[in-house]
Amino acid sequence: MTRLMIIAGEASGDLHAGHVIAELNRINPDIEKYGTGGQLLEAAGVELYYRVEDLAVIGFKEVLKRYGYYKGIFDRMVALLDKRRPDAVFLVDYAGFNLRFAKEAKKRGIKVLFYIAPQVWAWKKNRIKTIRAYVDELIVLFPFEVEFFKKEGMACHCFGHPLLDIAKPSLDKETYRAQLDPSPPDRLIALLPGSRQNEVAKHLPLLLDVAERLQQIEPDLQFIYPLAPTIPRAQVEEQVALAKAGIHLVEGETYNAVAASDFALVASGTASLETAILQTPLLIFYKVTQTTWMIGRYLLGIKSVGLPNIVLGETLVPELIQADSNPAQMATEVIKIINNKQLMANQRRNLARLRQCLGETGAYPATAQFLNKQIPKNPNHP
Repeated sequence: MTRLMIIAGEASGDLHAGHVIAELNRINPDIEKYGTGGQLLEAAGVELYYRVEDLAVIGFKEVLKRYGYYKGIFDRMVALLDKRRPDAVFLVDYAGFNLRFAKEAKKRGIKVLFYIAPQVWAWKKNRIKTIRAYVDELIVLFPFEVEFFKKEGMACHCFGHPLLDIAKPSLDKETYRAQLDPSPPDRLIALLPGSRQNEVAKHLPLLLDVAERLQQIEPDLQFIYPLAPTIPRAQVEEQVALAKAGIHLVEGETYNAVAASDFALVASGTASLETAILQTPLLIFYKVTQTTWMIGRYLLGIKSVGLPNIVLGETLVPELIQADSNPAQMATEVIKIINNKQLMANQRRNLARLRQCLGETGAYPATAQFLNKQIPKNPNHP
């Protein structure tokens, strides 16, 4: 039986890899799959040694604090390369961990397939050397990345952005809003503080403060917080219930909630791209430790941090980062936008243009077909 080891360390990685592996199961059910991931990979039959909740962290300082913990996980997963000898490893995003893991797999002669490449705009050129040395096949999400990596001498492929297939509401705006208690909102703002535990700990109090300020200025505003699957309801329920602005807390309804909203406050990351695909105007914000920010500014040669702006190549969606992401400034910016029909219309036009930049639909089946062809078939495995 063919063996595939999968490493996904974050909720977004589990989301994309889970769909790919589910498609792979339809094509070739006779693959033994194990590694790290979350609910979707587990549902797709992957034997999990660690879950994304155990792995997800952001920031240089945060990683250093728990270096021994993450090194222990890394060493145990490397040991699995020797113990279970996969025919290929499928590494999903999570570059800090996965590029080091790719090196270990390559040392052992194991084929390395990397899905969702480290964004070319987020790393110095020397990171390209690492990818070229240890990755056999690179699968990227953005069409413009293919040319870049191919110029660097790498085998690179793009099958479209998978969020085009999955970022879809199941209910129309009016139907969904009519279900919200105690009454359907006149205007609804979505609050998306992130999918990692430390992101939510840092961002949720900020968003609740912003919501309170906004409701004082515009009493007709209501707010909705669609809980990420990686965040236990118990972690935030009391905090949300005590908020002075009434917040609808919902689970498993992110796309419906965002699509039904007039505006969204979104932590920088995959959620900002999902919101853009759903065509909901947004404000992108983010806060990390000062150490992380200082190191990040050195490493990141970019003007924008939000994926919608990076894809568009210019800052067309407003961003408030670090000190600028404070309650007063965020509330002022939101009021400026939502009460200006022209600004709202401009954002919607830009979001429609962004959607066109992301390529075709059908990314998951195409990626699974490619993956199946790339995994070496080993008749020696029982």
